[in-house]
Amino acid sequence: MGILSVEILGTFSMVMLICFSTIYLYFKISYQYWKRRGVPYLKPKFPTGNSSSLFRKTRVFPLATMDFYKEIKKRGWKFGGVYTVLRPVLVIVDPALMKNILLTDFQYFIDRGFYYNEKDDPISAHLFALDEKSWKNMRIKLTPTFTSGKMKMMFPAVVQKSRYMVDAIIKCAENNEDVDINEFLAKFTTDVIGDCALGMECNSFTNPQAEFRTAGRKLKKFNGILHLLQVTITSNSPDLALKLGFPAVEKDISDFFRMAVKKGVQYRKDNNVTRPDFFQLLINMMQETKNNDKPFTMDQLVAQVFLFFVAGFDTSSSTMNFALYELAQAPDIQDKLRNEINAVLKKHNDEITYENLKEMQYLQQVLDETMRKYPAVPVLQRKCVKDYKMRDSEIVIEKGTAVLIPIISLHMDPDYYPQPTKFDPERFTPEMKQARNPFLHIPFGEGPRNCIGLRFGMMQSKIGLIQILKNFKLSISPNTNMPLQLDRDAFLLKSVETLYLRAE
Repeated sequence: MGILSVEILGTFSMVMLICFSTIYLYFKISYQYWKRRGVPYLKPKFPTGNSSSLFRKTRVFPLATMDFYKEIKKRGWKFGGVYTVLRPVLVIVDPALMKNILLTDFQYFIDRGFYYNEKDDPISAHLFALDEKSWKNMRIKLTPTFTSGKMKMMFPAVVQKSRYMVDAIIKCAENNEDVDINEFLAKFTTDVIGDCALGMECNSFTNPQAEFRTAGRKLKKFNGILHLLQVTITSNSPDLALKLGFPAVEKDISDFFRMAVKKGVQYRKDNNVTRPDFFQLLINMMQETKNNDKPFTMDQLVAQVFLFFVAGFDTSSSTMNFALYELAQAPDIQDKLRNEINAVLKKHNDEITYENLKEMQYLQQVLDETMRKYPAVPVLQRKCVKDYKMRDSEIVIEKGTAVLIPIISLHMDPDYYPQPTKFDPERFTPEMKQARNPFLHIPFGEGPRNCIGLRFGMMQSKIGLIQILKNFKLSISPNTNMPLQLDRDAFLLKSVETLYLRAE
């Protein structure tokens, strides 16, 4: 019996050795990809490639790409190859090449390369994820919903929701309590998006368990290792996610948005209600195209509402959060901005209007500098859709290759922005912007596939900051853990700690 056990153990060990050797050899061959293509690359390590810091959680994804950027630039390269486990990824360092990819040669990089499954997971088929032909058709349909005229229509609703936030901060100030500004901004943006995207009163400030606020919290959390694995695979290996049948979001979130949209559509139909909001524009689009060859369907409506909610809720609240974090530490900048806000409002009977936002030049500078240090989407991803010969080079980027443009690395490069960790809105005076390459500041991306809702996001952020700063003087509470640390589980840039402010 003992001899048999030894033989079994020996056989098992041999099988394991063969399996490991085969896997190791496969990785080693895969790690020759960039060398075979003649592309300069950073040396990978088995089995994580160049992404070991992500698995150890010593670096968040945006900062890991900064490491790539610095190392590639230090070697004098304009671009360089890396590996995220087995996947070869091209990291762009030179702003001129970024312009080629995002704008000049956009037709080669029209896709983002993200997961979506229109048939089995329709909520994933939103504008952000769609590929080439589907994206073009959807972009054409949605572009009219974000014109200046449409922004003006939704402007009063945003202002109204911002007043609820001011009322909540007043209560904190009167009770000498800290302001959990992360939570308050999330409630504000939830109420705005709920109103504009679905015509629903979320009442986040009076009802902590409001459905949309609860959905927003769920979207920001990983519910166990399986959920984390699903998100990782759908983000990095969309083809594998399709084969495994992984959804973009958990079923309860998907069901919630589908039900909310259907209820909203039915309510407006039954009660003959029309409103000047994003949701109405989508409903009109669905009705106007129902007899077309390519109608705008209920599934597509749900997907676009979901995207509008995620993008409008998360990115805007994060931008305002970081802006207030910096302003609370710089009373001179805060006072200068408050003085501008008050001066402009004084000329307009203390009324915030769509037109007088344009008069607040310093407010724009503050937001530009915030988005330089803390771009909501710190890394852009593109997928090469057909073989592309790099300009002024013999190197050909193969169809299907993932390309990363590390926006945050560009924004924090001391060659372009001296003392990059310093918060300085003077970097964005009209004169400074005119003298600088526009591709050195691209927080919303650039080219035909930039953020379609950037003007709505900016409008929402400006209104939120105006209402807070015209009513309160802010400082950092001693209860805030300083400095703020970035969330290691988040793809978007956000703090993991709560920012507590004192409001006077």
